[in-house]
Amino acid sequence: MKLNLAVIILLLTPMLSIGQRDLTPNKRGSAFGKRDLRALRNYGIQFELGATYMLTRPNKKNTLTSFSQGGETMQYAIDPSGKLGGYGEIGMMFYPKNRSKLSLALKTILVSYYDFGLGFKYFRSQETMEIDRLSPTGAVLGSAVPTVGKYNAGNLYGRFSLHKEIHFKKMKKFYLDNSIGVNLEYNILADISNGEDDAHVAALSAFATPQHYHGPFIAQLHYGLGLGFRLKRGAYLIPGARIPILGINEWHKGNPSMKWFSRSYWPILFNIKYMFLLEKKAKSCPAVETNDQDKETQRNR
Repeated sequence: MKLNLAVIILLLTPMLSIGQRDLTPNKRGSAFGKRDLRALRNYGIQFELGATYMLTRPNKKNTLTSFSQGGETMQYAIDPSGKLGGYGEIGMMFYPKNRSKLSLALKTILVSYYDFGLGFKYFRSQETMEIDRLSPTGAVLGSAVPTVGKYNAGNLYGRFSLHKEIHFKKMKKFYLDNSIGVNLEYNILADISNGEDDAHVAALSAFATPQHYHGPFIAQLHYGLGLGFRLKRGAYLIPGARIPILGINEWHKGNPSMKWFSRSYWPILFNIKYMFLLEKKAKSCPAVETNDQDKETQRNR
């Protein structure tokens, strides 16, 4: 009896393991698994987690003459650098139910889906200022202790984006996710460190170096690019990056960078997004796809 029971368990084990897998049949059908017949809504939930980085452009050495020190030539260099921060977001995503007239006229899908989210970003950056005293021939006679200015900022934000998916014929589960949208942010956490006894700001002021600090409100136009991976029907994982391409608030000829101390910083976001469509309980059999528009809309979900 014990032997028969052991044989039965051994026979049932692979069958149970197959039943637990999501083996959705392809177009040619499959001998195993179960076709995913869930009725999905055209909207769902999306989460984002990632890192922030402030991209900068180091400036060449600047030479100034300080008449207050006997006409000596002073050379200073400012080296800005970004640091890693982080951000998180939660929101919703929607697949349009119908294509626009322009999309039908152009015979292409202009907007695959759109999404929005609310979240928090934490940015970190710093700039270092080195000052050298030069001889009449340009030789360095001595150097002052470098000053360091650090700026950390935490922003609450809202984002809205339109997405265009580009699918590969030979790789059904992978696709490119292009997006463009608007983000609105407000600074609620600012930590400014000017070094010991405000040495950094004092050094900038001594050389009449212009300083600017971005206001608490930020509005930008952004672009995003990601590589989408279809986990299962209605669930997707998209690693990618997002950058601002146009600054709207505090207009600097459209420059989307943010100014802290004496230099500009361009925020870049590296993220992993997970999104899934919500399921609805169908009261009757799912509607049959009756036209090419419905088929095109449903094909890649």
